[in-house]
Amino acid sequence: MLKSESGIENFPTRGLHRFALVVASLTLVLLVAGGLVTSNEAGDSVPDWPLSFGRWLISSDYFVANIRYEYSHRFIAGMVGLSTFILAVWIWRSDGRAEMRKLGWIAFAAVVAQALIGGVRVLTGEAGKPFIAVPHALVAQSFFGTIVAIAVFTSHGWREQTKSKTVDARTARLTLYSVGAVLVQLVLGAGFRHRAFGIIPHIIGAVIVAAILLWTVMTIVARHKEERSLRRPAMTAIALLIVQLGLGVGAYLARMASTGDPQPLEPMISLTVAHLTIGALLLADLVVLMLRCHGSMSARAEKTFAAPTAAVV
Repeated sequence: MLKSESGIENFPTRGLHRFALVVASLTLVLLVAGGLVTSNEAGDSVPDWPLSFGRWLISSDYFVANIRYEYSHRFIAGMVGLSTFILAVWIWRSDGRAEMRKLGWIAFAAVVAQALIGGVRVLTGEAGKPFIAVPHALVAQSFFGTIVAIAVFTSHGWREQTKSKTVDARTARLTLYSVGAVLVQLVLGAGFRHRAFGIIPHIIGAVIVAAILLWTVMTIVARHKEERSLRRPAMTAIALLIVQLGLGVGAYLARMASTGDPQPLEPMISLTVAHLTIGALLLADLVVLMLRCHGSMSARAEKTFAAPTAAVV
């Protein structure tokens, strides 16, 4: 469990937790905006960076066609960056847990790195697109997972949740594998959309993810069916997986049907963005599940260690 530097648990105010939820929600909006940029092939509509046509704020005359998607993505990214900086400062000033302070600044460093990667993508043009797509997606989804983790750690339910369960090491490892598999799958999807490679790696990844998630959920239901805080995110993961697989098939079929179109059209755009969004939500759900499982293990370890110590005293 996270402790303050003095060794005493120190949980922040509800305001910090709520603000972390706002940043997580805003990050999800940013991921959707990024998906719209990719699906509409709008990545090169604004040729300069960090400015847009030489300005921080463009006039309504410029806010047309694909520029709307690219500039909106940049504007929302700026809001996320500023919000993350505020979140990191808030944690540093009000949260006594040393790990949380580090996590706050790690999140801010990640959003800065993401902005720089996006800038490189703009400045290198179409030639650098396939090579930058994978790290751009990896940092984006990792950042989102980090913000979700901060929201979990700053919740007042975190202390009681970690003290009320006894999760075995095998189950906890499975949740970790699930998070890793989904993260890799999201990156593979980004690589396919940006034409870094074909669809086969993404299809193979989908099969692996489905197998790992089913294994994880079946284990949790079998061993911890009475723990709602574990069972609910586990069942939510299965529901999201089913929707995600359906959207993935639909998006691919729509993409194949629109191969000859002069520009991206519906329903390919909406299906692709929805596929990306559900994938991000699945990652967030699994991060919550993983942290609850590993948190309960830490709590049990502390109790085990404290018991013989108290007996000696």
